[in-house]
Amino acid sequence: MRRIISSFSIQPLLLITWSLLAAFSLHLMHPLPFLQPTIEQLPLSVQEQIMLLLLLLAVFYGVMLLQNRQLQQRLNEQEQRYKKTVKELKSRYQNEENQIITLMQSDQFAYWEWDIKKNQADFSPQWKSMLGLEKDLPLNSLNDLKNRIHPKDQSAVQKQMLKILSGEHQRFECTHRVRHEDGHYLWVHDKGQIFYSPYGDIEKLSAIRLDVSEQKWIEEELELDATIIEHSSEGIVIADEQLKVVRCNQALAKSLDLDRDAIQHMSLEQLLELLQNGRPSDILSQLEHNNQWRGELSVHRANGKLDHASIVNIQKILHETTQRIHYILTHTDITDLKRTEHALNNLANLDSVTGLANRNKLYNELEKTLAQDTPTTLLFLDLDNFKTVNDTLGHDIGDQLLQNVGEILTSLIPESALAARVGGDEFVLFYDRDETEMSASELANSIGKRLGQPITVNQHEIQVGSSIGIAHYPEDAEDRKSLMKAADTAMYQAKRAGKGQFRVFSDNSPTSQLDLTFQVQTTHPEKEQARLE
Repeated sequence: MRRIISSFSIQPLLLITWSLLAAFSLHLMHPLPFLQPTIEQLPLSVQEQIMLLLLLLAVFYGVMLLQNRQLQQRLNEQEQRYKKTVKELKSRYQNEENQIITLMQSDQFAYWEWDIKKNQADFSPQWKSMLGLEKDLPLNSLNDLKNRIHPKDQSAVQKQMLKILSGEHQRFECTHRVRHEDGHYLWVHDKGQIFYSPYGDIEKLSAIRLDVSEQKWIEEELELDATIIEHSSEGIVIADEQLKVVRCNQALAKSLDLDRDAIQHMSLEQLLELLQNGRPSDILSQLEHNNQWRGELSVHRANGKLDHASIVNIQKILHETTQRIHYILTHTDITDLKRTEHALNNLANLDSVTGLANRNKLYNELEKTLAQDTPTTLLFLDLDNFKTVNDTLGHDIGDQLLQNVGEILTSLIPESALAARVGGDEFVLFYDRDETEMSASELANSIGKRLGQPITVNQHEIQVGSSIGIAHYPEDAEDRKSLMKAADTAMYQAKRAGKGQFRVFSDNSPTSQLDLTFQVQTTHPEKEQARLE
């Protein structure tokens, strides 16, 4: 009911009722012709009509009083809400004001103001404290501000001031160095705003000052780090949590002969694929498990030649502040070093004429094989008539002939076999018997037949043969020296039998000791000792 009353507008009804009552009253004093027919048709008398109108007025007046009371109640409620809101706003304003006051009282913030018309400056105690000045030191000139600015920064500050005075800018903002009382400079950031007089003239500039020396120091450290990374001789790559390369230095691009933009569009996995022939999945899995990985990676061409070699170190780094993950890859190019090592290794282990293994490598590899107690067959081969080739055609032709012989041996022996040149025209080869079905006799026969055929060297048809001795481990010997001695003995048996033949060593052979004695007596002792040891 109250809601209906509150929503019901009584003023128009009151106006109509008062109008009718006024009309009736006027009609009673001075009858109005146009109202007479209407009044006569009403079922009530004139007095009753007046009483009805008065009753309606009383009802309407009561309703109006009720509405006014409700309206007053709503006004009171609104007033209470308004007072509460104002109180909350005052409390919030007071808190913010206290925070601003506390902040402005901090040594990190300062305030200064320049009255442009009077050309006077006012500095807060924090401004003075920031520069190591006494708080009660009288300062009121803009020169007190200007004289402490670093000489290299004065031009930039003046330009900002001119933009303010010319009306080009309404806000003043500048980062520069100011001199402390003890002589050192600190970095500050001034930020302010101009205020106008009622006549539109620039009246003053108010600004706050923040000490940003620490931030500047951090920026300088970051710039220094960036400079070090950029000029480092090692390649450096930074990748994000998704292994996407976000930055690399020039050293890496130069080492890989790639454009930096191309590298920075790669993933860490794609970059690792460029540094090796295999796939980098194992590296990435170890990196996730151990948070780091370090090792050597190399790329070889189809012919086995080294194309690129590097030492790679990858670290997974978690930033404590941001909780973000990055990956840092450092790349050291060791291609030249590996090529030098390879060249030195060749000098130490390869024969310079034939490219086969030399005596040093033969001894090392044979020792390793016998140490594993592997059944091994060794062939000792000596070319027939090689001295005649050197004497008649020269050493250059002789060297080329040795190269051809080396190629022939390599093509005939099992893949697992090692062939070596151990003397002027002496070759040794050995292999694991379990890795080939070819017997030693079949292999020696095949080599003898092939070397018995003419070999063309620089349009010279050269006829040489070979004498081959065969010995087996562990049947014929217990170590390297005795195995080579047994094969050498068998080779001399073949040579005494008429050359172009092979013999298998046997302790039961009645001529084995005689042949050994013969070969020792018919060779130089120094050469013999070097060959068999």
